[in-house]
Amino acid sequence: MKLDVYQSCTRSEKRDVLNTFWHTNVQSPARIQQAAFQYGPYAVICLVAVALELGFVIVVSIHRALVVGWIAVLLEALTLWSLWWAVVRWRAISGASN
Repeated sequence: MKLDVYQSCTRSEKRDVLNTFWHTNVQSPARIQQAAFQYGPYAVICLVAVALELGFVIVVSIHRALVVGWIAVLLEALTLWSLWWAVVRWRAISGASN
């Protein structure tokens, strides 16, 4: 997994990459599309790591601090939804780049 196009982007272009990756129906140049495609796997990996960490917090907290456990459950739901959306967008972008 390379990030050469993404890393060579300016700060403004990286905002465009994020906009292209996370939103539908965004028209962007091929360079931004390629950078968004490169960004996708890293977004998915990071969200998986956060979901696993929150899962651990849920398991530990449910028995010790119920309030913290329920907050972690809500955050886990948001993280899983974000993970699902990241996978959907990554597939859409990879399909558009082929």
